[in-house]
Amino acid sequence: MPTISIITPSLNQGAFLGECLGSVRQAASFAGLDVEHVVIDGGSSDNTLDLLSGQDSAKWISEADDGQTDAINKGIRMTSGGIVSYLCADDLLEPGSLKAVHEAFSKEPGTDVVYGDAYFLEEGWKRRKHAGPFSVGRLRKVNFLFQPAVFLRRRVFEAHGLFDAELRFCMDHEFWLRICRDTRWTRVNEPLTSCRLHPDAKTWRQLSAAWEESRRMQARYGIYWRPLRDALWMRTLGCHYYRLKRSLFACVAKARKT
Repeated sequence: MPTISIITPSLNQGAFLGECLGSVRQAASFAGLDVEHVVIDGGSSDNTLDLLSGQDSAKWISEADDGQTDAINKGIRMTSGGIVSYLCADDLLEPGSLKAVHEAFSKEPGTDVVYGDAYFLEEGWKRRKHAGPFSVGRLRKVNFLFQPAVFLRRRVFEAHGLFDAELRFCMDHEFWLRICRDTRWTRVNEPLTSCRLHPDAKTWRQLSAAWEESRRMQARYGIYWRPLRDALWMRTLGCHYYRLKRSLFACVAKARKT
């Protein structure tokens, strides 16, 4: 049985998928672990299938699905590792990530979830982002977790179910809120992943819709005022602010290259 299972949902992400596959191979080799990597492709029409056919480090399927969350859940059902995470096709694992995660779980057998810091990767510019300490109260105020840097024991899914397939953007935050009171969390104080920021990312293309979905989701957990304020801000001025910010950061990143 593999030690760790990584699920990668993908649809027309051929521009990034090769790097993603390579990062998992490198992290698995560095850790010396049996790592199961499964790509769940939604029926891509770009060069994704050529990439997948030309490699043997990851299992894969390509078939129509009901979106990213459905693909992730399908991958969880298909895999068997005792530790599970999902890594989007445009994100990367850091070389020492799986070794650090495995050691953290091994030192603390009672730990259900291990999480760490992340880099934001923009036009080749990597900026470290700190997750900080875990608390239920803090999670109810803001989603401070970086999804690709969160690893869960399979028993968490067995106890709490899979991701909510009705959610398109905030399925990870909803899952953290669902499990947080009944699970033990351990932080690894190092970056485990690089989260790529780019204009074609689903969330950046649909900022207002993402924050509105988050507002509705958090209401299930009795969290009302802050998500309502944030959704209104994003619907009016926030989306323009974030797009301007992304443009400015991209310019800085390009300037750093020269």
